[in-house]
Amino acid sequence: MKKRKLTLAILAMVVATLVSVAIVSCKKEKQERPTNNMEQTVQSADDMDEYLVSFKKKMLSAEKGKETISLIQAEKDLGNLLNFDFGDANYVTNQLQRDTFHIVLNTIRETVDLSQLAKTYKEAYYRILETFQKIDFEEKSVLYVTCSINKDAKDDDTADVQLILVTRGLKPTSLKTNIDSTDNWRVWDLLGKCDGTCVGDDHTTIIEKVYRNNMGILDCNEGRLYYTNEYADVFTSSDYPETDPNVNHYNEGYRLWYDSNDFNGYETYDHCIEYPEMLYYYNNFVSIMNNELPLPDDRVIIDYTCRVDCYVSINHPYMFFCFYTYAKPNCTTTGPDY
Repeated sequence: MKKRKLTLAILAMVVATLVSVAIVSCKKEKQERPTNNMEQTVQSADDMDEYLVSFKKKMLSAEKGKETISLIQAEKDLGNLLNFDFGDANYVTNQLQRDTFHIVLNTIRETVDLSQLAKTYKEAYYRILETFQKIDFEEKSVLYVTCSINKDAKDDDTADVQLILVTRGLKPTSLKTNIDSTDNWRVWDLLGKCDGTCVGDDHTTIIEKVYRNNMGILDCNEGRLYYTNEYADVFTSSDYPETDPNVNHYNEGYRLWYDSNDFNGYETYDHCIEYPEMLYYYNNFVSIMNNELPLPDDRVIIDYTCRVDCYVSINHPYMFFCFYTYAKPNCTTTGPDY
């Protein structure tokens, strides 16, 4: 399947924050994605709990100058350990909050002293715990934590550790679990329904909410679910043309919103998606998310956010973008470490 390439910086920025789309906002055309080093260094240990407990003990007892590890390995182990400490994900979810932290990590070129990584871990632990305790969800737990270590090419002595804490919750209201005849929505920009009501949602956010409310949870036999080896990717409607000649094509032959004739966003801005078109897009989205994304066999989708936007090009086509995070699920019988 043809895959649209974006840089990880763009992916992290969009996944980390949910913002409304301005008409003039467009994305750069087909940038190549950097090599995914995390994928190449996946921990081979069968028992992730055992590995992380052992690594944590070793790191916290490390003496300065005795052992270093690569930044690639440090990024993976630090992220996985924080998820092991805090992750408690197997609950129905309809609220998400994302908080981003930056911590300076002292390095030795492309390596880090294990004792220095221990200091960074302790600071990360404290800041995650402090932030989590302030989040005002009636029911809450940590869905996952992403970790990336970004080295400044001009500075051998430091790197930036970026952590994104994703906290989940369940608001005590009825959950919308299907697309029905009352669903008619503007395309984007949180413009609400076609009659001007329900401002704050649009056709993408409704698709997100209904799908999330039907995702279900993984069974950990009453244990705790945490994720490791997270990775972000993106797909767009241009990746999924409609191939069934018997299907009513609602846009230009794509299974999700696509409008190549909308040079300035105005047609997309004004269009009303009625119920049959909404149902068509939602069913296609479910099929893509459940069956058609090229995920590794041991990974599942844990988070996503979608929007209508465009690539900067001659024609400025406006299309459906979905940024998603997938990871390896792990079950443990221990409670969260906080």
